[in-house]
Amino acid sequence: MTARDFRPIDAPAAAVGRLLFYDKILSGNRNISCATCHHHDLATGDGLSLGIGAGGTGIGPERRAGPQIHRRVPRNAPPRWNLGARAVTVLFHDGRGSASPRFDAPFDTPAEERLPPGLENVLAAQALFPLLAETEMAGEARDNPVARAARRRPQEAWEMLATRGRTIPAYAAMLATAYPDIKAPGDIAIHHIANALSAFIAAEWQSYDSRYDLFLGGQAVLTAAELRGRALFFGAAGCSGCHTGALFSDQQFHAL
Repeated sequence: MTARDFRPIDAPAAAVGRLLFYDKILSGNRNISCATCHHHDLATGDGLSLGIGAGGTGIGPERRAGPQIHRRVPRNAPPRWNLGARAVTVLFHDGRGSASPRFDAPFDTPAEERLPPGLENVLAAQALFPLLAETEMAGEARDNPVARAARRRPQEAWEMLATRGRTIPAYAAMLATAYPDIKAPGDIAIHHIANALSAFIAAEWQSYDSRYDLFLGGQAVLTAAELRGRALFFGAAGCSGCHTGALFSDQQFHAL
């Protein structure tokens, strides 16, 4: 892989996206950020087999469920690596966010035709849904108005979160710099926030300089054991039947 395999990234958008990624204002109870479960120290994951979202305390394997948590996240936090690559068109473990056109819209998601317009890519579309998930960032309906709105209409909850962002002067100024269509804070919508989060994730977690990448470019040497493993991976073990290409994935689903 090279930089050409990734979508272009707007630096001002990534800058404000970075702040939003670490800010708890995007959660219903203002007690969890994207980075709580996608942590730098944990390879952009959470180090748990089943995540603990809104209401938990601590980070990674030390995170504990608070007394108000009745359900854990039904899976672990997937890594953020190389999600800005052009080849990535399907997200979530079950593929419920994809770039396949449907409902006269560019993305196929659980929101269907209610998905906000203006999203730049499938990663931006994906970023919207943890914000409304009860077990992830929204919290329970009895606890905050965002979670209650998410049960009624996702657009209503997204608008509440966009309002939180637009009322912080620094965010409003940075978003206006990144997106020229914003003439006043009131113009800031949830798609601007999602696009900024996408820009940060795509910029921050690009990886194409591992030892194996360097080996492919003739700049590094693999050990004898690694070469034996590589021969198995692409040969008798059959791993490369599914794990193929620059991202070691064919981006498809398989019934195994």
